[in-house]
Amino acid sequence: VLNPSADVAMALAESYQDIKKYDKANQYLREALAKATDAVERENLLVRVGTLEMAENDNRAAVATFNEVLKNEAEDGDGLAYYFLAQCYVAGAQGCSGFGRDATFWVAYDMLQKAIPMLETQQPDLVENAKTLAASYRRAFPSTEECFFNELKEGSSYTINCGYASGMTTRVRCRQ
Repeated sequence: VLNPSADVAMALAESYQDIKKYDKANQYLREALAKATDAVERENLLVRVGTLEMAENDNRAAVATFNEVLKNEAEDGDGLAYYFLAQCYVAGAQGCSGFGRDATFWVAYDMLQKAIPMLETQQPDLVENAKTLAASYRRAFPSTEECFFNELKEGSSYTINCGYASGMTTRVRCRQ
């Protein structure tokens, strides 16, 4: 198919996604995205691209795609973008060690706190899962002792230095 319309590209993307050929599905989603002019449609396509990138374990690309969603003028997919960003940040922290890895859970938790109110109207079926993830991330926060030994006070500012969330600023919260 030479230069398919956005609808045809979407149909092809769904067919390839169904048979788990995510690279081809992503190719056609990107074609549809290139033709999309409506902000909401573009945002929905970007969310789909990001989830396919996650399915391919390309979380670095997914982070970039979800951040693109958040820059978009529509806000229909923002809840999903924050929801998936949290998961990408946690996945990216697996390659880190010690305090840096644990501190990444702060920013992942922040993303879910932004996602939950949006998901209540955009994707209510994901709200309980988002709350469960947030609770599990909270349990993974550094302990009070770890915060103390790293000379960090509860509520102070902290810049993540590991994984895909590297460079993001959050606040210190210690697991009691």
